[in-house]
Amino acid sequence: MKESIRIAEKKDIPALCEIWKESFSDSDEYIRYFYSENFERIKVLVYDVDSKPVSAVNIIDAEFVNKNESRKAKYLYAGGTLLAHRKKGYFNALLKFIVETETMHGWGLFLKPASQKLTEYFVQLGFEIDSYFRFLTVSPGSFQPISALDISYSDYNRMRNKAYSNLPFVRWDDAHLCWCVKENEYYSGRTLKITIDQKDYFLMGYPEDKTLIINETNLSPDQIRQASRALCDLFGTEQIKAYMPDFSCKEGERILSSVVYNLPIRNTYTNLILI
Repeated sequence: MKESIRIAEKKDIPALCEIWKESFSDSDEYIRYFYSENFERIKVLVYDVDSKPVSAVNIIDAEFVNKNESRKAKYLYAGGTLLAHRKKGYFNALLKFIVETETMHGWGLFLKPASQKLTEYFVQLGFEIDSYFRFLTVSPGSFQPISALDISYSDYNRMRNKAYSNLPFVRWDDAHLCWCVKENEYYSGRTLKITIDQKDYFLMGYPEDKTLIINETNLSPDQIRQASRALCDLFGTEQIKAYMPDFSCKEGERILSSVVYNLPIRNTYTNLILI
């Protein structure tokens, strides 16, 4: 049996889709869409057994910034292993390889574990818990009019970078924001500039059944409440659930946002991580 670790090639996409499908609940259509839109801009590291990928990790460039300080980073996303090849150490070998090679070149690493058990697993590998979301639930109240305008991924990114410029946060390039907007649209979502009291804010969200899921916004909890009826009308929903920064929202369910490795910039606002 021949085993190796290598960078995936385009011909490997069907095998990557198979690994993803057996590891997560996403549809075949979504998985194929992800790779068709992103394969050229990301790196996928695979563990081969007899020249077939059996375990994989998607690696996306990012940057941790805090005012004038910055550190290039790699976001590790949707890693998994085929069911028939689990408990053989293949995924663990991939992670150790990434830690050794990427940090050697000065890159930091981060990811969002899908469960408490996985959080403990990554901590054992040397990752440290860094930051949290607040998952805020809001029922619509009285109507307050808002102005909402669809904006491009580049305009959204500029607004986002300006809003968080005085905080430690993860900065993404426009290519990643382009995908985030496309993914949001895939789920019938919209990426908006919201104007309230002559001030502009951004919001990225999509309807899930009768709930508006806000992936990201710089509206405050009180502003979301004030605009909740208008937002629900805009998206055709009956309530709102929003991923909020832990630094600005102290209510709602607290959810781990990221664990990090080799990153001196800490307590970062980490979002648009393909939640």
